[in-house]
Amino acid sequence: MEIFSSTRDFQKYLHSKRTSDNTIGFVPTMGALHDGHTSLIDASVKQQKITAVSIFINPLQFAPDEDFEKYPKSFEQDVEICKGHGVDVLFSPTQKDIFPYGLPEPMEIGPIGKIFEGKSRPSHFQGVATVVSRLFEIVGEVSAYFGEKDFQQLVVVDDLVKRHQFPVKVIHCPTVRDDNGLALSSRNVYLSGEQLIDASVLYNALCAGADLISNGEKESENLIDFIKGVVADKSEGELDYVGIVDSETFNPLNSLDFSGKHVRILIACCFGSTRLIDNIGVVVP
Repeated sequence: MEIFSSTRDFQKYLHSKRTSDNTIGFVPTMGALHDGHTSLIDASVKQQKITAVSIFINPLQFAPDEDFEKYPKSFEQDVEICKGHGVDVLFSPTQKDIFPYGLPEPMEIGPIGKIFEGKSRPSHFQGVATVVSRLFEIVGEVSAYFGEKDFQQLVVVDDLVKRHQFPVKVIHCPTVRDDNGLALSSRNVYLSGEQLIDASVLYNALCAGADLISNGEKESENLIDFIKGVVADKSEGELDYVGIVDSETFNPLNSLDFSGKHVRILIACCFGSTRLIDNIGVVVP
């Protein structure tokens, strides 16, 4: 496996592979790799001839009161994980490599940046869009792999590719969960043993909401109240939001009146000082 910190050297490597008619898969990460990340890597390795992974902890997507400084770092372990999963090239740039002229103003992304996760973390998606755009400028024509656990982020990235016409195909990959249903996240390391058990309520509540939809419930307000009740009754978690959106447009839905529509139930909740998000997809019967 090749490892580059220089943008120019990484681009030269990709160019050399691309001229040999190799397809390239790209998995952008912030490190602290877990089974969720490796599921993306494995999908790329299976589907593409060359797999590239980036590790860059993006300061632009953290608010001043968030955990940028303590975000988990495990570079040597991440290198071994990448090698073990067949990664061909690892790009580990410095901030100067990514932003050679200093940190730019965060990119404006429109209404989606103002709701749910965007409302709770006002600068988050602008920061994500800014660094993802820069990474897409660097890598060129690739298939980029993103997990559905961060569903709103995935919608932001899809929109980014369309609006800026990046030569990138975004591949959606399913959420990976532990045995009790908790979605894997680098932030799970902050949870105590009791909180790990407590946090399993998120998936249980989402599944219960999905069952209600499958059984004919049409009113979002009823669904949201029910899911909030599950979390309140079965955990010590402090809910931030529950929402139901159209999976394609990400428009919030007041009612589920269209049979066959794909919707997403979203949830965000704090366990102690650790904030977790999750979601589940449902087809309206």
